[in-house]
Amino acid sequence: MRALLVQNLELTWRYSIGNAYGEFSFPESVDGAQVLAAYGFAAVARSMLRTSFTRASTQYPQWKMGERLLASGLYARLSPGDPFLAQSTPVLTGYVANLERAIGPDGLLARERYSSDIPDVVYGLHAQAVVWQGLRELATAWAQSGHAALALRARALAARLGIGVRRAVRSSERRLADGSRFLPMRLLDREPPYGSLVATRAGSYWNLVAPYALASGLLSHAELEGALRYLLRHGSRLLGLVRAGGYALYGRMAPFPTSGTDEVYGVNVARFLAAMDQPDQLVLSLYGQLAAGMTQDTFVSGEAASVAPLGGQRERSMYLPPNSVSNAALLETLRLMLVQKSGDGLRLAYATPRAWLRPGKRLSVANVPTSFGPLSYSLTAQRGSVHVTVDVPSRRRPQTLRLRLRLPGATRTIDLSGRTGRLDFVVRIP
Repeated sequence: MRALLVQNLELTWRYSIGNAYGEFSFPESVDGAQVLAAYGFAAVARSMLRTSFTRASTQYPQWKMGERLLASGLYARLSPGDPFLAQSTPVLTGYVANLERAIGPDGLLARERYSSDIPDVVYGLHAQAVVWQGLRELATAWAQSGHAALALRARALAARLGIGVRRAVRSSERRLADGSRFLPMRLLDREPPYGSLVATRAGSYWNLVAPYALASGLLSHAELEGALRYLLRHGSRLLGLVRAGGYALYGRMAPFPTSGTDEVYGVNVARFLAAMDQPDQLVLSLYGQLAAGMTQDTFVSGEAASVAPLGGQRERSMYLPPNSVSNAALLETLRLMLVQKSGDGLRLAYATPRAWLRPGKRLSVANVPTSFGPLSYSLTAQRGSVHVTVDVPSRRRPQTLRLRLRLPGATRTIDLSGRTGRLDFVVRIP
């Protein structure tokens, strides 16, 4: 954690350094700013967001505006006394106005480029979902800061967009014979399901952008359950890492099964897995990235890494390391194992590895930023019991507060909702 935070505090808004990726990358660098804000590095995150405002909104402007709205709202929620939101409101209201003009009578934003590498002009579910999420996040921040009219405007636009996108998803999705559900990123374009997500370039890029939609909160629980089954049954993950074609390493014409991993996009995969309460998958992602996504003991990663043999070389290869957002993927995974926001509440220790609470082990979290205020807790495991201390955030009371003890041989969930101040108690384990 320290190694990756040091790297990212040096890189700040830069996707990488010393190579062609030494630039601000959309949407990835904005993801990195969100993760640093969630770790308490408010000044650096604020600087990164301000830098994002200076970059051109070309290629896929709606997705870029949605990312900025989302990150700005999240930042304001974590740092409510910061003047950033007030200072940025003229820019953010301009984005909202642009998005209002871009939405059509069908409730969808206008078609735009799929991604930086895919020039097709589409109704991208990933982009539309991020805009919806960003409008809602910003509306909450504006409401909490006293900008009621702006909040109402953003919420109304989000509601209109949500209706249109959900309708398009219902028209486009496919239920498969294996019980999974394929959610096209190219809405209304008859995008076919992919038997293996890394067998084709189109499937590989679907696997990179789909987590933005899956983590947005836009889709129904049934759709998300089906999508999770699709990911797990169609080659989306390897050792908990995001699979991809690895075309930058192998070349665009490399035949399947030459493929790699691309953990940059693990940031939103981690958020999706946390929302779906998949603790074992989060644990797999954490240790998988340490084992197969980074250099041993020095914790450097690139945008992509090889899996299949590459050029007859014995060792595996990375593409353009170091990479700040691949770092952010592990940091986000670790944070979500320890602290998750769920609705208007918090879930503590919901995805920790069971070995972390073996007898004699202690797990401690100090001053983690949340929208309710700083959070601290500790769990000290002994044979037959766990000593728990929790400092409940005091800025705003969470409606729900739940603690999970994932012990080597059992799981206990404790409801602490409604409690305030410092909690200090012992849980007996039969």
